[in-house]
Amino acid sequence: MLKVEFHFDFGSPNAYLAHLVIPEIEQRTGVKFEYVPVLLGGVYKLTGNRSPAESLAGIKNKPDYERLETARFLKRHGITRFRPNPFFPVNTLTIMRGAIAAKLLGLFERYVDEIYRHMWSEPKKLDDPSVLRAALLESAFDADRFEELVQDADVKAQLLANTERSVARGTFGSPTFFVGDEILFGKDRLRDVEEMILATRANRDDSTIAQNIDVILKRFEQPDEVRNFEKGMFETVRIGGMTIGRATYEPGWRWSLHVGPALGASSCSVEHVGIVVSGRATAAMDNGAITEMRPGDAFHIAPGHDSWVVGNEPYVSLHFLGADHYAEHS
Repeated sequence: MLKVEFHFDFGSPNAYLAHLVIPEIEQRTGVKFEYVPVLLGGVYKLTGNRSPAESLAGIKNKPDYERLETARFLKRHGITRFRPNPFFPVNTLTIMRGAIAAKLLGLFERYVDEIYRHMWSEPKKLDDPSVLRAALLESAFDADRFEELVQDADVKAQLLANTERSVARGTFGSPTFFVGDEILFGKDRLRDVEEMILATRANRDDSTIAQNIDVILKRFEQPDEVRNFEKGMFETVRIGGMTIGRATYEPGWRWSLHVGPALGASSCSVEHVGIVVSGRATAAMDNGAITEMRPGDAFHIAPGHDSWVVGNEPYVSLHFLGADHYAEHS
């Protein structure tokens, strides 16, 4: 079985943003990520690396560009649960030991979600013992038990061992991913992580079933899922490790009128790549730019847009990117 690892420290905002996107990749690929707690301060010490806050101090333009890339990432993935932590940098030694303790207690996934919330969604100074205790109690954890376990010699040794093994494999920061033995660094490598997972799985599947199944056929007349909404529908088929969608909209359909309200959104946050089969429709970006799409047009539409059918003919298009969650109610 393919092993995919996410080596993380709660102190990295980019690791938090990756954490928010990982469930989408898990759903699309069927592969569960293994979360490995490491101590970023230890990683820096062992590698001679420094945090971006230190390494970018006094550098012109690059910090501004990093903020721009973060804004693009947030928009691309529709992330709204992120706030810069005003207490940054926060010493994460105790909360990372807490992650090891949470594994022992069978509370790991919830602990990760809650500590990330307290760090980057509702930011707190989590290296203040009284603040951390209040956060643990708010999240319905046994604060006394955690305070006991983070001082346990075995818990301390496990975090150190995780960190040393990670560095030995090539880690120099967080987030770091391993797909098998292949290392990838940074939240912007998540697309590469997903592509590598799919490619690896496809190769393994080919070696096991190619003798029996060389061609798989599916038809939209028998879709895997249908999402219905007023004046339209979106059908999906899952094949070859990807999801393909077919959008069918009646004349008069408009995203902001017939899809957005059910999602609580005025603008579509999904990125699309596809091709128009029949009819005409617009891609109306939030910045005011409007592009009309016609049959045969291959399109890429960035997040942040509206769309509507043009004319009296139904509009049909195929979607190769963005089909997983388009018009999907949470």
